[in-house]
Amino acid sequence: MEKPDRLRTFIAVLIATVTVVGAIIAWRAAVGLSDASSANTRGILATVEREDVNTRATITLFGHLAAYSAFVRDDALAKAYSDLAGANPQRTDLTNYARAFRLAANYAQDLIPPAYIDRDEKLDRQRDLGENIAQGSLNKDIEPEPHFADAGISQQKAQWLLADLILLGAVLVLLTLADAIQNLLRYLLLLGGVGLFGISMMIALVIEFFGPPIFTP
Repeated sequence: MEKPDRLRTFIAVLIATVTVVGAIIAWRAAVGLSDASSANTRGILATVEREDVNTRATITLFGHLAAYSAFVRDDALAKAYSDLAGANPQRTDLTNYARAFRLAANYAQDLIPPAYIDRDEKLDRQRDLGENIAQGSLNKDIEPEPHFADAGISQQKAQWLLADLILLGAVLVLLTLADAIQNLLRYLLLLGGVGLFGISMMIALVIEFFGPPIFTP
C-alpha cells in the first residue's frame, strides 16, 4: 500500500480553509457595500430634509417681510393722515383715513412675532430665518455630512476587502500548484501560499477591527 501523502492532505486543508476565509471576507465586503449604500441614502434624505426646512423657513421670512413692508407703509400713511387731520380739523375724512391706516398697520404688525422686531422696530431677518430653521429641524435629521462620511468609510472597507479577496485568489493558485507539482518547487509554492495567506488574514483582521486606511486628497 502507498504511504499517505501528509503534505497533500495539509495542502487540501489549507485550500479548504482559504476558501472558507474567502467566503467570509466576501460576505463582509458585501455588508460594507450595503452599509455604504444605506448611508448614502440616509445622507440624501437628510439633504432633502434640510433643503425642505430651509425652504419653509425662507417662505416664512418672505411672509414676515411682506407683512413688515405693509406695516411700514400703512404706519407712514396713518401718521401722514393724522398730521393732516390735526392741521385740518374740519376734514373728518382725514381722521377716518388715519384710523383706517392705523388699523391696517396694527393688523400687519400682529402678523410678525414680536421677537423678530429689534429695538429700532425693524425686522431682524437673520434671527427670523435662524429661529424658523431651528424650529423646523426639531426631531429631524438635516445633517447629511456624517452619513456621507460613513458611506465613504464603508465603501473603502469593502474595496480593501475585495482587494484582499484577490490576494486570497493568488494564495489558492499557489496552493494548487504546490499540490500538483511533485518536486522541491512545491515547498517554495507552499511557503509562498502560507505567507500570503497570513498577510491576507492580517489585512482582513486590521480592516475589520480598526477600519480601513483612509486616504484623503
